[in-house]
Amino acid sequence: SSGDVYFHLDPLWADASIDAIGIDWYPPATDWRRGDGHLDAEMTNSIYDLAYLESRIEAGEGYEWFYASGADRSAQLRTPITDGAYGEAWIYRAKDIRAFWSNAHFNRPGGVREATPTAWTPESKPVWLVELGCPAIDKGANQPNVFVDPKSAESAVPYSSSGARDDLIQRRVLEAYLRHWDLAEGVNPVSSLTAKPMIEKIMLWCWDARPYPAFPARADVWADGVAWRRGHWLNGRAGLSGLAEVVTDLCLRAGEGEIDVSNLIGAVGGYVVDSPAASRAMLEPLMAAFDFSVAEREGRLTFFHRGGAVVAALDAGDLTAASIAETYARRDPGDAPIEARVRFLDPERDYLIAGVSARRLDGVKGGVATVEAPLVLETQSAEDLAQRVLADGRAAFETLHFGAGPARLQLEPGDRVQFGAGIDVFEIIRIEDAEARRMELQRARHGGEPVVRLGDPSKPQSPLIAPTPAFSVLDLPPLPDAESDERPLAAVFASPWRGAHNVYAGAAPTRRSIASAAAIMGELMWALWPGPVDRWDDGNRVRISLYGGALASVTKEDALNGSNVFAIEAGGEWEIVQAAACELVGPGEYELANFLRGRLGSAHAMQAPHPVGARIVKLDARLARLDVGAHEWNEMLAFIAPPAGAPPSSERAAVIDLALPHAAHRPWAPAQLRAARSGSGDVAISWVRCARIGGDSWGPGEPAMEPWGEAYVVEVLDSGGEIVRSETVAVPSYLYGAAAQAADFGAPPASLHIRVAQLGESGKLGLKTELTITL
Repeated sequence: SSGDVYFHLDPLWADASIDAIGIDWYPPATDWRRGDGHLDAEMTNSIYDLAYLESRIEAGEGYEWFYASGADRSAQLRTPITDGAYGEAWIYRAKDIRAFWSNAHFNRPGGVREATPTAWTPESKPVWLVELGCPAIDKGANQPNVFVDPKSAESAVPYSSSGARDDLIQRRVLEAYLRHWDLAEGVNPVSSLTAKPMIEKIMLWCWDARPYPAFPARADVWADGVAWRRGHWLNGRAGLSGLAEVVTDLCLRAGEGEIDVSNLIGAVGGYVVDSPAASRAMLEPLMAAFDFSVAEREGRLTFFHRGGAVVAALDAGDLTAASIAETYARRDPGDAPIEARVRFLDPERDYLIAGVSARRLDGVKGGVATVEAPLVLETQSAEDLAQRVLADGRAAFETLHFGAGPARLQLEPGDRVQFGAGIDVFEIIRIEDAEARRMELQRARHGGEPVVRLGDPSKPQSPLIAPTPAFSVLDLPPLPDAESDERPLAAVFASPWRGAHNVYAGAAPTRRSIASAAAIMGELMWALWPGPVDRWDDGNRVRISLYGGALASVTKEDALNGSNVFAIEAGGEWEIVQAAACELVGPGEYELANFLRGRLGSAHAMQAPHPVGARIVKLDARLARLDVGAHEWNEMLAFIAPPAGAPPSSERAAVIDLALPHAAHRPWAPAQLRAARSGSGDVAISWVRCARIGGDSWGPGEPAMEPWGEAYVVEVLDSGGEIVRSETVAVPSYLYGAAAQAADFGAPPASLHIRVAQLGESGKLGLKTELTITL
């Protein structure tokens, strides 16, 4: 209010003992707000835009204008910085280093400019930015001087910040300053007196002498570790690379010349390419993690983040006449994934492989989508990725094909559109330009941040938290040498293995088992097609990816003696197979061949085919038996495998909802089903009983009978699959008389479809064998 203006440090800067002017430099660079309805959004579409950030170094708040009050800041009412009396507005500009350095300084006592300047000589000393930094926090560029520290009274988040950790904005701000003062031609003037540049040195804040990652993880040693995650520290972040730079490098390595990565946003903490691969294969983990896509535009590959605003509203006038008949297509939701699994490199666990999953809880059946991401991610980012993969898998089951008229030539892959006044949004995934422009769209999932978030901002996690395990429950027939144990098996795998895993089940979860060793389990990389039963299947080969462990080939004689037994999941059932040949073809990858299929009566579970991604588990002593109550068979149960040492309520627990059919108690399907017509027209049907237990004996006599006796149900079906006759017999044969045939079909039929199943305990049907025969 006095109007005084004094350059009170000029005596210091002018002193001959001073070689440079040192400044702690944390002025506001941006005025970014959420959404796109603010003033800075008129300059660019992203706070991470390097050119935009550089343009704010000598512009914007503290240079061109200021906010007179908090209310003005909220409303973005900007007051220009002016000096009506003497035309030296720069003396009020906190960010105008150039004018301060290059002009004489005149004090203004009482607002009146003195005739004689201070002792400062323009351009006489270079400027050192002895501290230049930005916190790793959302919208850190808005207020780089603030920091979050619960122990400090000055703790604060930048204006308009959500408070989330954001390593990328820190990197972008520092890149903008370094590029502006070091690289931009003519921006950093050279003194005519000293021949030194105006900005001679820049020192970034801060690099900590304490070793990373011990700091910040060792909260028991250093109390300020909690502040690192959103603070100014460069330790653990200096090695980050921009997503655009990583994509550019991968494309150049693959020989892709013309590319546009200007729209990509993200910071990559680490990415492993450890074997030759196509450019698409190298990029796919990044595309999934950072939610971007690629399309050819104007002769070059253009990368862009998915999502964003709707660019067009289409109506009937946009459609060609040929496309009016094209309709919305929705595949069976039961074929969509209900679970997404992500494997990644965890920086808080010494870069070991970790895994997370996301699962729908609405009871819908479906498959599993798996993402192998050789990326350094924090757990929250990996969980977000799993959620996106799951959402994308569901959205992809709703598609639309249509032909667009000439008025919509501007539309490109990746654009989002609506139809009419509807609220549903579709994303263009493919365009074909021929005689007419044809587009393929799929339902767009909602929103999603393009930038990978880097973990919980509240505190650093312990570096040794056990990962979410891979988990399967196997309800199998009686296994050799354990025929009396009818309990299901639990297969649990985690890397790293932090010790025994408890397995729980029930509405009020109780411990049912302890898995003391990591199971050898993985997934099919190739589909496995059906093969012969009761003889060698030498025609099929399949490649599998193991989560961990190793396999070895055995002789066919060893396989016949019970070696190399695996279970392959098949929609709640399991086909049991043996593979004599197990050849290592890559890290954790094996090719299996020389199969015995449908072992232990499991031929019914042989799918056509077992799909890629199907779970495969080696049956050995690493699996644990699960305790199940007599009343719990065939009832839906929630099985829970939390991380080692965690309770069943852990958010990171693996959960399987399953109704167990009590496979160990279920009669096997009869074998050698035959039918023959005699001269009288009667049809003699016969089969051989398959024993659940003791059926491998080569001695004389029949295997032991089931304790509930012997009985079978014989069904005769018509050509439409309807049952026309059902009989229960006590022996493995049935005579279908000519009179019965005439009663069922009007005349003895030329062919028959027969189905036979053995009755189990309490009259429950066992597995069925079917035969269609021409008589």
